[in-house]
Amino acid sequence: MKLTKVRILAMLIACLGIAGVSWLTIRQVSRDAAERTLDSITLLAPSANAANRPAQGDASALFASSLNNLAGQSVKLSQYKGKILIVNFWASWCPPCIAEMPELSRFYKDHVGKGVEMVGIAIDNPTAVRHFLEQHHVSYPVLLGGMGGADLSTKLGDSQGGLPFTVVIAPSGTIVYQKLGQTTYAELQDHLPGKQS
Repeated sequence: MKLTKVRILAMLIACLGIAGVSWLTIRQVSRDAAERTLDSITLLAPSANAANRPAQGDASALFASSLNNLAGQSVKLSQYKGKILIVNFWASWCPPCIAEMPELSRFYKDHVGKGVEMVGIAIDNPTAVRHFLEQHHVSYPVLLGGMGGADLSTKLGDSQGGLPFTVVIAPSGTIVYQKLGQTTYAELQDHLPGKQS
């Protein structure tokens, strides 16, 4: 009987040790991933001197796509070709995405009708997006990207697959600015094509 209790106790201690080592390993992997994401944000956001230099990525896949709006109607993104277009990839579960939405809405309200278009592409469950937007108003059109939206984000230069991810596309179709992470009104204003410094 005592031998059985000793074996059970030894097994319990061994299991706790394995669980502890696993927890430490997962914690370090998560920390390393967070550091890589922060590094990528720094690498993706161009400096002020690079504002007129084309960013990496290709907008042709975006303009060849169609995505559903919140009403379930298909929207051809080719309608934005030849215009200044700001595309913001986001999700309802992403705190920095939510934090930047008031700035994006204000930017859109100030620039709509002045040759600037903006579209938000939700990389999220359609029901979650609809529910979120019932609670949080945005002024710009929102399309449902799903996992196909994540692929579009990658083609536009989001090599990390992180959110939020924002690009500014010139009327020529060239990506002139991209940022992984929360963006601001001032950053968008600074990177509009044709802006005089």
